Amino acid sequence: MKPEPLYPLRPSSCTECRHFDHTPLDVEAAFPLLWSLSSAYASVRADDGLCAVHDRYVAASSVCAEFAAAGSASTSTRQS
Repeated sequence: MKPEPLYPLRPSSCTECRHFDHTPLDVEAAFPLLWSLSSAYASVRADDGLCAVHDRYVAASSVCAEFAAAGSASTSTRQS
């Protein structure tokens, strides 16, 4: 019999999702006037980024039913 984990397992977050992009250059491209507030390299942004599935800026800690592991073979919905 396997014991119950001490803490509940955390669902995978956007940080590990293949649809999530938190690279500063891509965030700045999505929000062209962001540079006027400093840049996407700012520490207050943390690891937040863009969700290609929901077409919006999201917190890296967000979760949703559309999660696909970054290394998975599913087709990305991201359009270049």
